[in-house]
Amino acid sequence: MSSPATAIFHGVEVPETLLAAEMQNHRSASLADARARAGRALAAKAVLIDRARHLNIAAVPERNADGLEETQEEAMIRELLSQEVEAEAPSADAVRHMYDSQPDGFRTPPLLEASHILVAPEQNDDIAATMARARADELISVLARQPDRFGGLARTVSACPSGSDGGTLGQLRPGDLLPAIWQALLTLDPGKIADEPIRTEHGWHVLRLDHRVEGRRLPFEHVAAHIEMQLEARAWTLAAARYVDALLKHASASAPALGISALGTLETDQTPDKRVFALIGDVFSHPEAALAALKPDIVRQIDAEAEKTGSSAASVLSDAINSFLTEAKDEAWTQVISRLRDSPLPLSDCLETMVRSQLPQVKASRTLILTHRKGAVNPEEKGEHNGTGL
Repeated sequence: MSSPATAIFHGVEVPETLLAAEMQNHRSASLADARARAGRALAAKAVLIDRARHLNIAAVPERNADGLEETQEEAMIRELLSQEVEAEAPSADAVRHMYDSQPDGFRTPPLLEASHILVAPEQNDDIAATMARARADELISVLARQPDRFGGLARTVSACPSGSDGGTLGQLRPGDLLPAIWQALLTLDPGKIADEPIRTEHGWHVLRLDHRVEGRRLPFEHVAAHIEMQLEARAWTLAAARYVDALLKHASASAPALGISALGTLETDQTPDKRVFALIGDVFSHPEAALAALKPDIVRQIDAEAEKTGSSAASVLSDAINSFLTEAKDEAWTQVISRLRDSPLPLSDCLETMVRSQLPQVKASRTLILTHRKGAVNPEEKGEHNGTGL
């Protein structure tokens, strides 16, 4: 059975199956960009966990507001960032500038008074929902001609207990209503009935905005502490992003040294594929044997470089591998590890990938015209030139 396919991102080996699952969390204009974003996210998790282990960080998983508990690795990352990331506190001028630059912000929410008529489907199916919508549209059509009938229709038609009060919902603030209804009411002028019914899990709502009191702008002194917290949180987020970028840059600067399991956990041996490094070690220890395993066209490429630099073929091979280790990008490492796992000649194919990425290609020489055929006369022997230049 062949090994699972993997790819390298920022020096971290990532299983393709895990990458495909992570891509669903990164919407993008192209699959290539979504793949790159997913690979970066998984690599970031790996380097953060590796850093936390290096610092011997201990963390106790916590529960969020929904009662969900962190994994041990999530707790380690949280604790690592809290210890290693610091953000500069915002200045008083920055806090004041944010307040002054948003004249329509930092206001109390509006206070609304509204009424509704709920048309509930008689059954829980699409046909009943369509019939309820048609009834709601009919009510809106009637109210467009006779708006003063709203209270009476609410008492006789509405499936909400508020119908007994003419559909009135009283004074309302954000959070008192379902978001869809609140947003619809915000678009209405006082006294107006919505042109379209709003659907919720309860049915179709015919809405009327009765009264509206706009929110007032809060004094700076009342919101300064809140603004300061916002700016500090923003600064910390940027500092954390720079911290992760630095870890990824460091991981990308050398041969891959971290790997993620198919379950998304950091591999305990922290080596993507030990055979890669064993293979490279064999090349440095026995370069002549490595040369003997290479394909003829690769040997010609190495020989050409050796002749140009006055070095031995073994030295050229060793230098090419050294350069690959320090300069290779993620795509090249992915090719090497894939060939190591899938090729019937892993040594030859892996070295081919490394050498080709470091040495210039050698153009094959071809003889276009044979001048010394049996019975042919060499023009130079007669002191003549044929004008072909060949």
